[in-house]
Parts: sequence; C-alpha cells; structure tokens
Amino acid sequence: MKLLTGGKDLSELIETITWSGDTRQVARTIKFTIAKNKKDRNFPLVVIDEGDEVILQDNAGKNVFGGIIFDIDKAASSKVETYLAYDLMFYINHSDVNRLFEGTPEAIASEICSELGIETGTMAATGVQVSMPCFGKKAYDAIMMAYTAAARKSGSKYIPLMTDINKISVVEKGELCGAVLTGNYNLIDANYKSTLQNLVNRVLIADKNNNVIKMVEDTASIQKYGLVQKVLKQNDSEDATAQARKMLVTTEASANVSGVPNDFRAVSGYSIIVQEADTGLYGQFYIESDTHTFTCGKAQMDLTLAFENLMDEKEIETDQS
Repeated sequence: MKLLTGGKDLSELIETITWSGDTRQVARTIKFTIAKNKKDRNFPLVVIDEGDEVILQDNAGKNVFGGIIFDIDKAASSKVETYLAYDLMFYINHSDVNRLFEGTPEAIASEICSELGIETGTMAATGVQVSMPCFGKKAYDAIMMAYTAAARKSGSKYIPLMTDINKISVVEKGELCGAVLTGNYNLIDANYKSTLQNLVNRVLIADKNNNVIKMVEDTASIQKYGLVQKVLKQNDSEDATAQARKMLVTTEASANVSGVPNDFRAVSGYSIIVQEADTGLYGQFYIESDTHTFTCGKAQMDLTLAFENLMDEKEIETDQS
C-alpha cells in the first residue's frame, strides 16, 4: 500500500491512515498522520498544502482513492502532522445548481458534473424522462431527485460514487463487492442489535381540518407487538398513502463487523457476504459505512451493516417559487 502526494511516496513517514465512507455523506475521506522531526536535519521534510492531491494505492499499485487536502492540523508539541482529504464528491455535495433540468437521470447527472468541471464515469441507465426545477439546490440533491424518480419506476436503488479516483459514476446501490467475512477466517468481531423502540404500526391520515380520512396499518405487527399509532397531516403535493407506509416501523436491526486483513472492495454503497454463527449473521448485508485503518503495517476494516437496501430518496419539488 502506498500514499502519494505531489508524485512522492509518503509511506515511510506514515503513522496512521484512516480511509472511510458513509452512504449518508457520500464523499469518501482519507485522514493520515505523518511523522516530523525538525531537530534532525536528515529527517525527510514534506510540504503538503491545502488543495494538494493525495492518492491511495493498494499493494498491487492500483489507485483506490484520489482526493484533495482540505484540513491540515499541526501542533508545536506534537511529533506528527494530520491531514484530511475528500474525494471529488465533496464538490457535488457542496455546490448548488440553479436551472430547470429535463431528460433522463443519467443525462441530468452528466450535465451537472460537466457544469462543475468533474469527469463522469458510468451513469446507471434508466431511460426515464424527468422534468424538475432545481433553483438553489445542492448538486447532489438534484442528482438524487432525478434518480429517485427513476427508482420509483424501476424498483432499483442508486448511489453516486467516485470511480477511477476522479470520475463520478452512479451505480445501483447494494451490488455485491466480492468480499466475504467468515468467522473462522478473517472476521475478528461481530455485533448484532435489534430494537422495537421506534415501533409504528398504524398511521392515521388527516385532512387540513383534522378529520381522519384514511388509515394505514400493519395488522400482523399490531397483533404481535401491540399498537403504536401516529397521525399524518395530508399535503396536497405528496402521496399521503405512500408517506404513511414509509412511517410504518417494526423491528429495526443493525450490525457491525470487523475484519482482517483489510479488503479495499468493502466500501459503502455495496453489499458483502457475512458468515458468523454466534450473532446469526449469515447472508448478504448492505454496507452503510466503512472505516479502513492502517497502522504499523497492520490493516483492519470496520463496517456498519444494514439488513435492508435503502436509497437516499429526494423528492422533486414542483413549486419552487
């Protein structure tokens, strides 16, 4: 594994590297510390500035991350300097667009990237035609609004990710990454949790005069767990029944796993196979967040898993006056 900046390999100076991602943040980050010793004239001096590019390579020399330095942390009393870099999804997350978009989600996403000067990779093809006003909206939200409209018709889930370190692609969320974690090989810890604390199994839909006009419920859940109901005020611009169904919650399950050695394929937005007897974690799970840590020649990955493949849905607003 190598960490490069300005064409120079920093590997010999690296103390710790933390490479991570989260489906809720989308932009992946890399945080690393390098040793310093100003008292030793023979100690290598490295100059890294904000805006410099940093590239992480695997043991085969393949680029797995490319980003820009955004944060630098130095202290006179410390023997290390800390740097934080984001990949180019940072610019999609923090930039606004201000226009009416018409076309397929794949075409709209490409237009947005072109406007922001970012190369595109593969955009998941949908063929769905979308018309949406995006005035003062985040570029990321605009991409997800278009693909949410397509997801309603295709049933697929989508997520934008960086590919080839500097190209933005939109892929189907939840595809298998190819990694397998098993208890007798590379899995070092696993935790499973389930809860009923957010239980909602009946939703009353009320009109603007507070009259209940419809009820959406999960009868099996009511019989098994008891009744918890909520009230939803109808909004003329939304499908109240669909919104009510989204509010229904029964048991919620989550899991965390840790494995060695690190596997660069196991990143947020994809899924992984886990086989662990004590927790009962057997099958395909969706990676919601990942942290890959490299310290003193050792590598470990820590993953937060979901049991359901959920998309970050963004609704198209028809009225933005």
